[in-house]
Amino acid sequence: MNKIVIPLDNGFKLVAEQNVNSEFDKEIFIGLETETGAYHQDLAIIRPTYTFENDNVKFNSDMFEMLIFGDEKREDYTNKFTVPLYKPEDEDDE
Repeated sequence: MNKIVIPLDNGFKLVAEQNVNSEFDKEIFIGLETETGAYHQDLAIIRPTYTFENDNVKFNSDMFEMLIFGDEKREDYTNKFTVPLYKPEDEDDE
C-alpha cells in the first residue's frame, strides 16, 4: 500500500494514500485518521482528469483535478479545481 502518515499534535494523523482500486490507481486521497487508524475525515482527492472510453478509464496526464472537502459536515466535496501541467515557455515553441 502506498501511504504517507504524519502524526498531528491532537492525536489525529494526516494521511495521503493511493487509491487501491486498480482502475483509479492514479488518484491520491488526503484525509485524517484517528489514533487507532480509523479513517475520520476526507480533505482532498487529487487525480489526473479522466474520461471513459468503451467502459475503460483514460487518464489525461496533462490536466489535474483537486476535489476539496471544505465543509467538515458534508460527505461530498465542496470545491473542484482543475490545474494544467506546467510547461516552460520554451517547450511551447517546439
